[in-house]
Amino acid sequence: MDFRRIRTFPVATILLALGVAACGDASSPDEDVAAAQSAVNDELLAGLATIPGLTVVSENPSTIPGARFLVLRFEQPVDHHDPQGPRFTQKIALVHRSFDAPMSMLTGGYSVWTGRQVESELTTALGANQIYVEHRYYGESVPAGPAYEHLNIQQAASDIHRIVQAMRPVYTDRWISNGSSKGGMTSIYHRYYYPDDVDGTVAYVSPSTYSDRDPRYVKFIRNVGTPELRARLIAFQRELLKRRDTLVPMMQAGVAQWGLTYDVVGADRAFEFGALEASFFFWQFCPLEVCEPLLPEPTASDAELIDFYINWLGAPFNYDDDTINIHYGPYFYQSATQLGHPRFDEAPLKDLLRYPGEDLARNLTPVPVTIPFSHGLMPLIEARTRAHGERMLFIYGEYDPWSTSKFEGRAKNDSFQYVVPGGWHGVRIAHLPEDERLHAMSRIFEWADVPFDPSVFQAAASPASLAPEPVDDELPGPFSRLPPR
Repeated sequence: MDFRRIRTFPVATILLALGVAACGDASSPDEDVAAAQSAVNDELLAGLATIPGLTVVSENPSTIPGARFLVLRFEQPVDHHDPQGPRFTQKIALVHRSFDAPMSMLTGGYSVWTGRQVESELTTALGANQIYVEHRYYGESVPAGPAYEHLNIQQAASDIHRIVQAMRPVYTDRWISNGSSKGGMTSIYHRYYYPDDVDGTVAYVSPSTYSDRDPRYVKFIRNVGTPELRARLIAFQRELLKRRDTLVPMMQAGVAQWGLTYDVVGADRAFEFGALEASFFFWQFCPLEVCEPLLPEPTASDAELIDFYINWLGAPFNYDDDTINIHYGPYFYQSATQLGHPRFDEAPLKDLLRYPGEDLARNLTPVPVTIPFSHGLMPLIEARTRAHGERMLFIYGEYDPWSTSKFEGRAKNDSFQYVVPGGWHGVRIAHLPEDERLHAMSRIFEWADVPFDPSVFQAAASPASLAPEPVDDELPGPFSRLPPR
């Protein structure tokens, strides 16, 4: 696109598009004109002003060297099958380096918090621009009307499609979509419905779950790691349940600093669900070298048991009222209707359970689930992605339960799957063995049409340690609040 032509747009058009037109006595006409002329001379704002349905909400001081950081909103139909019907706006965080750089599209699975500016691994490696797209029905991107009426993967994929179609005439270089966990699932579903929108996709730790009680997760948990460590985890789970009358009040006191309450599920039921899922959380959230030495033995004190349960597994944060009613209720709804949900292994704990068979996604939603689960949808997407998905990478951790059912690629489609040895749910390409890491990055750089110098990436890559950085409050560690599953 020739941005020299943008500068010929009428000043009034730029004012309205950027939301800086004067209201009442807020500013003088001369100040309005000066602001408009400044906007016209700003190539980034001028380019964004040409995108239909896009509004610049704010530009925040950037913490990312060489980049600008803006918060955007994009108008979407609530129902893409009724494009003239009700609308809502979707939140987008933009990291802008240059219109000549590729675009890294980070597909969110949940809300997008702009209080901290983040770049994906690919954005940094490619020196790319980045848009981070909030998922519909999460955070600030919530349509009005009946709860979750239009919350499904096709509607969400169409959201991404409309954003790509609107922004690609301005960001004309290559586009690579990427996302982690549920965000990676979003990127896969987008490619399923709109295979030609982007030039490549990287999905991290993104599962394909077949039912709302998928038994394959039980098999995974029964075979992951060593028999000795699995036995220690079961002993820890059983000890939690044996001491529940003492530990439930301690759990409530331990999370009081966050104001957590359990009116929806009940504190005792929430504690049991957390104990039942403790082995799942351990393998998902805890890098082995970090958490294995910390796992309490059955002889541990009550304080040691509850500390590990809260601060390292993050178990109580999955069932509190805010999680269900505000933050992750839509996730549980999606799990109960389309995305699927694990079955958890009750057998080793059966004699200690008060609520057997109740730890289901449909029991953790703020609104009743009135539609049946879409059996067959996920296996179909998985099969078609394996057979036809082009220019796609799938990254998994060996010990992460969400690698139970992995998406696969075919070399003839320039698509590949990688598994980080000993890896957890936080793995990245930088954690792969050197030959696989360089192969994966070579594919991404080719898709992005960026020259790839292996020595530069090799020098920049962090050591393959899977231990989290303690400064990151989304990773395991004391007082961390972890997202569910």
